[in-house]
Amino acid sequence: MRAASSALREPDDDKAIASAVMSEDWEYADSDTQHLTHNIHRYSGKFIPQIARRAIDLLSKPGELVLDPYCGSGTVLVEAALMDRQGIGIDLNPLAVLIAGTKITPISDTALAYLKDRMEARINALGTERDLPLFSASSGNDLERLDADADPRLTDDWYRKWFRKEILKDLVHIETALQKIEDFNLRKVGLVAFSDILRKSSNAHSGYPNVMFDKNAGRRQQPGRPFLKSLARVCDMVASLSRVHTNNWHRVCAKLGDATALDLQSNSVDAVISHPPYVGSIPYAEYGALSLKWLGHDSKDLDRRLTGGRRQSPDVVERFENNYGRMILEAYRVLRPGRHAFLMVGNPVVRREVIDLAEMTIRLADIAGFRLLARTERKGVNRRANKMGAEHLLFFQKSAA
Repeated sequence: MRAASSALREPDDDKAIASAVMSEDWEYADSDTQHLTHNIHRYSGKFIPQIARRAIDLLSKPGELVLDPYCGSGTVLVEAALMDRQGIGIDLNPLAVLIAGTKITPISDTALAYLKDRMEARINALGTERDLPLFSASSGNDLERLDADADPRLTDDWYRKWFRKEILKDLVHIETALQKIEDFNLRKVGLVAFSDILRKSSNAHSGYPNVMFDKNAGRRQQPGRPFLKSLARVCDMVASLSRVHTNNWHRVCAKLGDATALDLQSNSVDAVISHPPYVGSIPYAEYGALSLKWLGHDSKDLDRRLTGGRRQSPDVVERFENNYGRMILEAYRVLRPGRHAFLMVGNPVVRREVIDLAEMTIRLADIAGFRLLARTERKGVNRRANKMGAEHLLFFQKSAA
């Protein structure tokens, strides 16, 4: 049985919120979790869109400001825009911010067609004759050729380790062409599509989610065709944003920032809704290492700064708890008096020990001043890998004083 819509009650009606939480079916087992741009790029530990949407519905009204301090790939932002809320997503991971920003930026069909046509022309201009019919002989038009042959990445040890010579050369040409796209938002669309093909183009082992070098990596397909296929898919998703009945996309944004030191005024946010990291069980920086390097970032440096980073270190849980507690303190500070926060957590296994992240969250929230309003669970039957069992849905209220 579904709870009544927020239109029938105020978001500060605590008894109604608690009742709605407990009567809701939070599984959403048969729901489409990949609508619009939600599947634009692989990202580990994604929020189920329907859960984010229901939490937004319960805790805020149209026009109000929703904050996700660990925004990841931007699920909360997409759903906030669809529900006519303002939204701010914060993340330390530049790859997450790129993906999230692309997911919430509508672009005209004409502009997207220009991007696809231009990139196809640039790729054809490579003039390579390998195993792909996509590539044609050079047209002889010097304006269509790319000056990337002297790029330092072609001789860099890191790039040469992870990408075979001919693969690397084409990737450099494609990325160079993307950087010449004048329009910032179109360039982001192209970079998301480019990032999406890097793993399969690399010498990373295909049997592990984290990036592990495979010394026996077989032949890889040249990246031209996969890139254009990825670009067409990403463009189709971005185009879908303009076809939904909302003009609210300009009121949501993804920002690079630190959840433990939010650049927001106190008492300025109407609801905090987030799916925090799983302590050290998901190495976000490591999973995105290839993309981060091509984007100009050091994944090891990022891992040192992420909440739950450096997962192999003995003090990973203590460092996570410290940063997580600081985020909760910040969430309390920026939230308006009497308003609510929603955090969904699982209990991960770290260094062979189950971490009760739900109880940690409740304890840290209590220290910050929050009151636990409602608590429920979901089995997570529609998750790709459910190694952590149930997920805990925790609803808190900031004091009204």
